[in-house]
Amino acid sequence: MAEDLWHKYFQSRDVQLRDAIIQEHLPLVKKIAGRLSMGLPAHVEEEELVASGVVGLLEALERYDPSSEAGFKTFATWRIRGAMLDELRRVTWMPRSLYGRLRQLQKVEQEMSHRLGREPSQVELANELQWSPEEVAQVYTQMNCCSLVSLESLLFAPSFSNEQPEETFSGSGPFITPEESLEKSERREALSKAIEGLSEREKLILALYYKEELTLKEIGQVLKISTARVSQIHAGIMLKLREKLQGEGYGEGFPD
Repeated sequence: MAEDLWHKYFQSRDVQLRDAIIQEHLPLVKKIAGRLSMGLPAHVEEEELVASGVVGLLEALERYDPSSEAGFKTFATWRIRGAMLDELRRVTWMPRSLYGRLRQLQKVEQEMSHRLGREPSQVELANELQWSPEEVAQVYTQMNCCSLVSLESLLFAPSFSNEQPEETFSGSGPFITPEESLEKSERREALSKAIEGLSEREKLILALYYKEELTLKEIGQVLKISTARVSQIHAGIMLKLREKLQGEGYGEGFPD
């Protein structure tokens, strides 16, 4: 039905048809927002991502080329996600000191896990560090949000076809050059090598999130751990990948 609506809209540019297409694709917009909302800063609401995603959908309606090998839904997905990433990039700021705090958190977490024989809770970590639970959660939140933007926009952006140049995830960005495409391929190769050094559970979390496109809550249900714990593990993974990529000369993709 969605494709039929789009073809009719393409011929007539009827406003009612446009609104019908938006309604038809709202579940897709909300699904993407749900995934990208991992670790949102406290001042950013998921509905703001949804609103930016609708803007991306409108851009897709105006820019889609029916002769393209990609279907409209595929094209719209990239535009929706790109608009949301642009919004996250605009509102996200990560202080340089964050990485030191995250490393401190990880060190204490490892020590407590060994001592307790289990993974400590955020409250236990906060007590050990003499931080508030909110401070612990904030460190994981900032790391997840900023690293997510970096990975999604620089390393996981797919191409529409093997013959066409890749497009950046920016909602309004131009097609990238062959040189940029080569650099992105090299980044992905470096990322693959870095991922190989992760534990099996860490690899599984990445696969469930980035490949299977599960939400944090769904990943928690699969692994039988809390959503907060999934967020903690993901933040730790991002730090490991950042440091390994930096060692290969590709760390500039992550905020510093």
